[in-house]
Amino acid sequence: MKYRPEIDGLRSVAVVPVILFHAGLGFFSGGFVGVDIFFVISGYLITTIILERLNGPGFSLLDFYARRARRILPALLLIMAVTTPFAWAWMLPSEFKDYAQSLAAVSLFSSNFLFWLESGYFAAAAEAKPMLHTWSLAVEEQYYLFFPLLLMLFWRRTARGTVMLLCAILVLSLVTSEILWRQAPEANFYLLPSRAWELMVGSLCAVSVLRFGEKPNSALAWLGLGLLMVSIFLFDKQTPFPSLWAIFPVAGTALILVCSGGTTVARLLSTRVMVGIGLISYSAYLWHQPLLALARIRDPMTPPVWFMVVLGLMSLPLAWLSWRFVEQPVRHMPGAAWKVVTGAAVGSMAVFAAGAFLSTSSLHGDYFRSRLSPQNLELLARISRFSEMSHEPISEPGSCRFAAVDYDTGMQSQFETCAGQHGKALVIFGDSHSGDVYNGLLANMDYPFILHFGQGDCRPHILGADCSGTPLPRFLEEQSDRIALAVYAQAGFWLFLDKDGLPRDRHHFDYGGEIDAHINPAAVDRAFSVLTRFAGQIPLLWLGPRLEPHIPLDTLLGVECTQGPESLHLPAEQVEAFQELDSYLAAEADAAGISYLSEQSLISLDLGRDFYDCERLFWSDTDHWSPEGEQRFGARIAREIEAALQVRLAANP
Repeated sequence: MKYRPEIDGLRSVAVVPVILFHAGLGFFSGGFVGVDIFFVISGYLITTIILERLNGPGFSLLDFYARRARRILPALLLIMAVTTPFAWAWMLPSEFKDYAQSLAAVSLFSSNFLFWLESGYFAAAAEAKPMLHTWSLAVEEQYYLFFPLLLMLFWRRTARGTVMLLCAILVLSLVTSEILWRQAPEANFYLLPSRAWELMVGSLCAVSVLRFGEKPNSALAWLGLGLLMVSIFLFDKQTPFPSLWAIFPVAGTALILVCSGGTTVARLLSTRVMVGIGLISYSAYLWHQPLLALARIRDPMTPPVWFMVVLGLMSLPLAWLSWRFVEQPVRHMPGAAWKVVTGAAVGSMAVFAAGAFLSTSSLHGDYFRSRLSPQNLELLARISRFSEMSHEPISEPGSCRFAAVDYDTGMQSQFETCAGQHGKALVIFGDSHSGDVYNGLLANMDYPFILHFGQGDCRPHILGADCSGTPLPRFLEEQSDRIALAVYAQAGFWLFLDKDGLPRDRHHFDYGGEIDAHINPAAVDRAFSVLTRFAGQIPLLWLGPRLEPHIPLDTLLGVECTQGPESLHLPAEQVEAFQELDSYLAAEADAAGISYLSEQSLISLDLGRDFYDCERLFWSDTDHWSPEGEQRFGARIAREIEAALQVRLAANP
């Protein structure tokens, strides 16, 4: 295969934004598209290798897998070996169990399935998972497993038919991603069916170049580079991905692969620095996530962005070392293909066995507990138990206090039966915080008919998620005469912007980090436009966002639990930001004619008494209540909610 240095340069365009994005540098808000660039490049290179062999001396599946094993496994095994001792020393038992499971999954190239299954809303922060980035390797390996067989079966029989088949897979996969980002965003992100179209684009580029040669076109090459820059610097975490938006980086990569040869773009990408980073890009990609994740685990008080950027860029010299002394020697080491494949299989099975053993044994838990003071052992047990909670709203068996995830025939029948027994319902809806509120009310109210309606894709503050395509509007409309009061609750951090005008998320308020939050009027307006529509059908109350501690629970274990609460306090900037948001929402609600109740005022959060003590832990993570917290904080809001409910019932029995 002809060596094209601009492709190595393109790899550097992919890997550096990924590293800086994961380091938290807001300027690279769309740096995650680097993975999509890699997918297109992989599709191009693998298809080129296979077709050149199929059109020439012959293609050996065994030799193909041996080459892949030499390319992928040495550096990957090195990273896992280096990371594991630090994970052992610094992780909580529950975190280390997850890490050991990821080792087992990585060894079978199925980590994308593991992280998909772990990727629920309450899963541990992605930033603290050292092997999270291996999901993309798993996707590629699954592609390597099936794609050569497809070409071997069809290419020599009907090249045109094969191209049509690749196009069909591309279209089907793209449609799948466009559907799944709305219905199952985690599966859409991690699994091959939603990513296959990006690999197919690379494959079709390879077919085009092999059949017709490169088609140098400076304008199209610059357009391709421009599409990549738009994606890297203008996309952010709110961009649905992958979806039709992914066409920007995918098409940009394709244009460079097909049209850049001999152009200024190719010369730019072929400079020594760009090619040098591209050559070590695989190792750099492997190194960066463990470095950043372990730093966050070691210092959960949110290391500053400058430190994370420096640490992320340290993956480049480490990558050169592993490329020079591990990758290159193994790739050029003599050995029959069957020996390489056999050795790779044995090594993978050894890692799988180690990961499976460590995830099920008590060795790490015993080691961790041996380092704790006796007073903190009960606290550790609570942290471990609460970290594994599903946090789903509970349903009381045999009662009309239940949680629903859809408005189907069964739920409709149950709701109408309960209405016949108890009269009008109290309905709680919103994001995960509404589940906390619902559970808290169950623990502190005797009202017999309380329903929690799952959020699904109803996230009114997000552009394009106005709830119209969800079951909630139909439920509210059809059952409006059976609803006494509907209470809406959502997390406050979604309604802020940072200094660069980018949406915030929960981790921007992590304890010890720099607080820079400004109200996002557009997000608030979107939320009120939806709630106003609902308020025209049913009595509606917005329970304003709570003040959230955002303190990583493992930080509590570093001091005696008898003294720790006294040292905790919320940053003044965070308190001021949430108080300003509370006042802003109250004023907007008054203007919209919607009732508003301040959860912040009702709870009056004081970390010295409301976070934990030696026997109790009131928060299950940085912003959600534990069962003990639901009991504690639910009591503070139940009286006001019940009073509002009784007013509505008196006005409309």
